[in-house]
Amino acid sequence: MTVPRQEARGSDARDPASPDGLRRAGPVIVLTYGYAGARHLQQLLQDQPELAATSATGLLAACDQAASAWRQAEQRPERVLSPLAKNSIRALASAMMTTIAARAGRPRWFETSAAEPSAAETFLDLFPGTRFVCLHRACPDVIYATLQASPWGLAGQAYAEYTPSYPGSTVAALAAWWVGHAGSILAFEQEHPAPCMRLRYEDLAADPVRTEREIGEFLGLKSEVPVLPELPGDPRQALTGADAPGCGAGLPAGQIPAGLLAQVNELHRQLGYPPLDAEPHG
Repeated sequence: MTVPRQEARGSDARDPASPDGLRRAGPVIVLTYGYAGARHLQQLLQDQPELAATSATGLLAACDQAASAWRQAEQRPERVLSPLAKNSIRALASAMMTTIAARAGRPRWFETSAAEPSAAETFLDLFPGTRFVCLHRACPDVIYATLQASPWGLAGQAYAEYTPSYPGSTVAALAAWWVGHAGSILAFEQEHPAPCMRLRYEDLAADPVRTEREIGEFLGLKSEVPVLPELPGDPRQALTGADAPGCGAGLPAGQIPAGLLAQVNELHRQLGYPPLDAEPHG
């Protein structure tokens, strides 16, 4: 099993996230999307004594919104922040992260977030020592897990952009949703290779011990937590149902329009997954 990593080599002088001091102390963000296995990854890492784990606090989005407000106030172009704006937003976010870490009695904030990569861009600009674990899962399994969790149909703002475009097929709407989210995270990884580690849920499920070790090395964690098997709810147990890799093997890919299916397969290629075949086989 190999956990693909987007790690730049020999670029320490250029990359502000690479010095050991920043790498070992900066925030840790798991950047992912729904039903990609974030819960299992968080369970795997929450026992690390250096990480104060939270989920969906909205801090990344809040920083992005504050940055947008500052740019409007100062009439600055997109993605440009003044030193005053950066210091103001950093002070707000740092106070929150410090409070979270202090309450947990651990030195480093660790967040699982489904924030838009644009918000991650802003956060990285504010905190260059941030490390991102970009968690992906194969499209069919994400669709299957989503449908298992929403048997009465899709609802909510998360899917509102996609369902009107594919009213005849929930499978197609979810495929478009997956393309939008997985594609944007992949683009973020490619633009920022040094602070990003790519992780596939399937690799986490296949070898959590090795995954935990490789993430620890990437984050510069000083301690190792013994891996204890057979803990209730622990990701090291055998996974079943919607948690099992390959659960979406019966996906009717023929419901996905050809152009959208090509996008799914291109992202699958980049992530090391096999392509989906629209033609059913006996």
